[in-house]
Amino acid sequence: MEPRSRYSHIYKNSIERSRYFPRFKPVCRLSDPANPHKLCRRSNPPLSVCFACKGQHLNRLKYYYYCAICDLEFHRGCHLSPPEIKHPFHLLHPLNIKIPDPDYDVSSIPNDWNSDSSDSDYFEVGGSEDDEDPVSDGNHVKCNSCRKNLYGEYYHCSVCNFSLHFICALNPPPLTIENLKTHDHTLTLFPRRVPLPCDACGFSLEASFDPVYSCLLCNYMVHKKCTNLPRVIKITRHPHRLSHTSSLVPSSSGELFTCGVCRKPVDINYGQFSCNKGCHYAVHSKCATKFQVWDGIDLEGVPEEEEEVLEPFLRIDEETIQHFTHDHHHLKIQGNDNPSNHENKFCQACILPMTVSDRFYSCIDCDYVLHETCASLPRKQCHPLHRHSLNLFHLDNPRQELDEAEEEYSYSGFFKCNGCSRLCCGFMYKCTEKDCKFQLDARCASLPDPVIHDCHPHDHPFFFTLNRGECIGCKSNRGHSSKYLECIECNSFLCLYCATLPTVAHYKHDKHPLTLCCGEEKTKDLPYWCEFCESKLDATKWFYTCNSCSVTLHVTCLLGKKALYMKPNHLIRYHRDAFIKRNSGNSRPVCDRCKRRCIDTV
Repeated sequence: MEPRSRYSHIYKNSIERSRYFPRFKPVCRLSDPANPHKLCRRSNPPLSVCFACKGQHLNRLKYYYYCAICDLEFHRGCHLSPPEIKHPFHLLHPLNIKIPDPDYDVSSIPNDWNSDSSDSDYFEVGGSEDDEDPVSDGNHVKCNSCRKNLYGEYYHCSVCNFSLHFICALNPPPLTIENLKTHDHTLTLFPRRVPLPCDACGFSLEASFDPVYSCLLCNYMVHKKCTNLPRVIKITRHPHRLSHTSSLVPSSSGELFTCGVCRKPVDINYGQFSCNKGCHYAVHSKCATKFQVWDGIDLEGVPEEEEEVLEPFLRIDEETIQHFTHDHHHLKIQGNDNPSNHENKFCQACILPMTVSDRFYSCIDCDYVLHETCASLPRKQCHPLHRHSLNLFHLDNPRQELDEAEEEYSYSGFFKCNGCSRLCCGFMYKCTEKDCKFQLDARCASLPDPVIHDCHPHDHPFFFTLNRGECIGCKSNRGHSSKYLECIECNSFLCLYCATLPTVAHYKHDKHPLTLCCGEEKTKDLPYWCEFCESKLDATKWFYTCNSCSVTLHVTCLLGKKALYMKPNHLIRYHRDAFIKRNSGNSRPVCDRCKRRCIDTV
């Protein structure tokens, strides 16, 4: 059985309507009535795109209609769309079908193009002498329902300059909705958008393109989508379940509620999700049900079970543990009293070198080392960056065979973090849900929420956000990664790549450690030069510098563009067969993949 598509109801209704039309030879709507083009039935080749609804071919339709002169295709039923309809969104006048100029490309119009106020039925109503101008002149190019560009056939009111897509017009919202989960009474369609807040989510009814429903008995108005809001949910940003309530009781301390997702104020007079356990925690209804935040499961009536907590290590004594990633040997705590113990040691979890101030666990029988904080990482955690819980894994054997799902984006011995986009061979937090490939390295997974960063000029915290902006570190709108932190007070952003840069790094040609410099104001008199690539260094971006030798390096020059952190003696398999080839020329070799000279070390 073919899966249901977004156009299925249109085809069904169109075919049912065709029964009421008299039998006649169908004609093409773009042809001249004095010399009409006859439509012929065709089944091969399959229909590409219906001119009326822009839908694709459906197997259950044995044939479609085709105009050989205009080279246009129509679904059965779509060619019989009624020439005039009455729509609940525009009850003042009937809507007439319009045929756009086939030579006009509406895809060239940006989706954020703002129509004039006259293209709406709830603004000033009045026609003009240009009301009948074709769409190619730039008039009524937006659908008043979904606000997207018009395409194919559409319905239009020339008096009010009101237009609807073919699909939007022939699939009107129901006049009434009965949903006992959201309201006790029947909700009735309210055909106009009004500048009032939705009682279920608190957002404006006018700003959304979603139909509005009301209950006049209760003075209750909601978006259509808000009538299906879940009652009880669980999100990874809070340890307890959240319930949808119509209002909140003000805090006894007078503390205002801020959304746990967008960090903006929550109006307690309207619907939102709040903690079941009585925590001072609330989330906007729209924010809580976003795809990136909620797993889509309504937990109403589902008993809450306490999850078993797996400890990351077994404590042998006060100084010795047995970690689950290295269960065949014991690890012993090492303090910072002997600096020589920290030399050439790298944490197996975050792959960062040990500094003199670090406390770490070291294996008694081998060179396995873990930071004290990394050894305490939980085996399962909920992270704000993902809507499912994540389990802790480690790449113990670099030659281990990966399953087919991982083979697509992770090779043997390392993986790509979905937070900072780095390649890593340390600990990995991975989602175990089916068809979900989200994974984080130990550094991104251990970031607190909120984050206090030393490079921020103010002491304001950064929060995990779904928004994007110019990163204060790399000065890029896209950043090195797709995940961002946001400072609500300063409206500034920090990508996770820059947020997890080590504050101290080592350069093989400098005996001193390099520290992360958080950028300086541009000065024409004192330009900076990178020691590695010998090019100018933009001092407004973050870079590494040696305070003793005045050495400066780009972040990517010091850490590499891919920023692959490898453990000592660790092997990775990037290809089945790898050979070491001696460079016999005076220049760098040519890469077999991009066919360019290798810039990085090979």
